[in-house]
Amino acid sequence: MPAPVPDDALARDPGHIEGMFGAIVPRYDLMNRLMTAGLDRRWRRLAAAEAGLRPGDEALDACCGTGDLALALLRSCPGCHVTGADLTEAMLARAREKAAAWGEAGARVDFVRADLLALPFDADRFAAATVAFGVRNVHDPRAAFAELRRVVRPGGRIVCLEMTSPPPGVGRRFHALWSDRVVPVLGRLIAGHGGAYSYLPASVATFPDAEGLAAVMAAAGLSRLRYRRLGLGAVSLHVGVVP
Repeated sequence: MPAPVPDDALARDPGHIEGMFGAIVPRYDLMNRLMTAGLDRRWRRLAAAEAGLRPGDEALDACCGTGDLALALLRSCPGCHVTGADLTEAMLARAREKAAAWGEAGARVDFVRADLLALPFDADRFAAATVAFGVRNVHDPRAAFAELRRVVRPGGRIVCLEMTSPPPGVGRRFHALWSDRVVPVLGRLIAGHGGAYSYLPASVATFPDAEGLAAVMAAAGLSRLRYRRLGLGAVSLHVGVVP
């Protein structure tokens, strides 16, 4: 989620993103819990359930970070195999540590370094794909969803959990106060990287809202799109099907 500069092109440069995420790995999970009051775990469980996996399926979690959603997918379907992909090696190292703590069950998830816009997987390989809080950090979200569509077989689901602007009202006012004022302070005090977490409100402000994100996914060729808002409308859970 972070980047310490307002320049949109620089913030979404792969090398810049990798450096930013790598710098905050030691406190990344803790910051996620604090920023969401612990709700991010529930949101990931919801996303994993929406993937609709069955025993024997193989799933992809793109922009997997430290592996929480990849492991949630495995928890939702113990008989599945999950591949987590991320651009930042330091994040992947932490994800592998978490999987190792699962013992034998953790062997059913692999973590590989990969760019969301150029995934190193064959077409139609996966039964489903998820991406949580990652599409906002690429320069071409439509291309990202098109790439996910390429690697998911027909009939499979693509599930996106992402921060989007809340509708007008109390939720929007609270989110603006929280993300603009509180989160950067937490980032400075807890993660030692307040500038990184200042990117959060800036990135949401320039990203499509929930309805617009559904339109982006439709433009990438996904069908049967639906979404629900979470966290007072500040987070959206989108589901699309590969035709």
